[in-house]
Amino acid sequence: MGVGNMAKAKTSGVNLSNGGASNNGQQTQHRMAGILTGDMSAGSSKKQATSSVLAILTYCLCSMTMIFTNKLVLAEHDFSYPSVLLLFQSAVAVVILKLLSVGQVIELERFSMATVRRWAPVTVFFGLMLYTGSKTLVFLSIPIVTVFKNMTNLLIAYGDWHFFGQTVTRGVIVSFMLMVVGSILTGFTDLEFNLQGYVWMSLNCLSQASYVLYARYAKTTTQLSEWGMSFYNNLLCVVLMSASSVFTGELFQAMEFKNLTAPSFVVSVVLSGVVGTGLSFAVFWVMSTTSPTTYSMVGSLNKIPITFASVLFFHMNMTWKTMVSIAVGLGAGIVYTHAKIQMKRQREAQRVSS
Repeated sequence: MGVGNMAKAKTSGVNLSNGGASNNGQQTQHRMAGILTGDMSAGSSKKQATSSVLAILTYCLCSMTMIFTNKLVLAEHDFSYPSVLLLFQSAVAVVILKLLSVGQVIELERFSMATVRRWAPVTVFFGLMLYTGSKTLVFLSIPIVTVFKNMTNLLIAYGDWHFFGQTVTRGVIVSFMLMVVGSILTGFTDLEFNLQGYVWMSLNCLSQASYVLYARYAKTTTQLSEWGMSFYNNLLCVVLMSASSVFTGELFQAMEFKNLTAPSFVVSVVLSGVVGTGLSFAVFWVMSTTSPTTYSMVGSLNKIPITFASVLFFHMNMTWKTMVSIAVGLGAGIVYTHAKIQMKRQREAQRVSS
């Protein structure tokens, strides 16, 4: 992960105090943006704060839409080749971004092999995250996987502090611990021991944390825009997924899929690629305007609207476990928001005193 270089980015130590509170009702929009992100400096403008909020909302919307389009392709069309689907989606994203660039709708940086080499680890970690995640689900139940996924947020928060000097307060830690406890409470009946599953899950946690943290480092070293990061990530993902699907034989099996050229299937795949393009951009937009810690928290809280959407559109049963999970998730979000308010007030107080 380029630990030596990433460590140079560290600028401050961990802060485990929540500080005092002060009441200020002015500049409501700026304050709400700061609440949601909490990762801008004291001198950040209202435009930057609003951009962060828009990035988070765009990410949540694209993430939910992506889940439903993937369900449409994988379930409704019975296309059981997820690696090939990701290959198709990445290829569509590359074409869309290139066309937008040619049409001067967006601006992409000049293609560079040096940039490819610097960005390649991000895509490798992304591929490892997907592969180890799929292997984990073979051996462990979804509730157990959820517990570890929420524990990964703590690992990301630590890496964010260690490598980039991001302030981590007690409130932030408590919010993540609430996530972990909540997932344990909702999944305690499914607790089981499977050594092979835990090995894969541990590798998945490490690869996920590495992906999020290295992406921030790579942005610094490559100086790519959000569109540029999305382009390189999808381009390298095409290469990675092509090699992976050929190695596993999945690509050849997919080529024999009976509805491969059916108009409804092709439209569904292209639609998922369009949504994937938006999601890819939104991910790097959030990473650019906030921090890895906030990005991981947003990803966890995003499961709440996804759950409600699943109940509404796919008739998923709302069990007591689901309700507990939602309640704890909302509680964790409130604690995290409060912690970010306190951090923002501390920065403002320090700025005034200096």
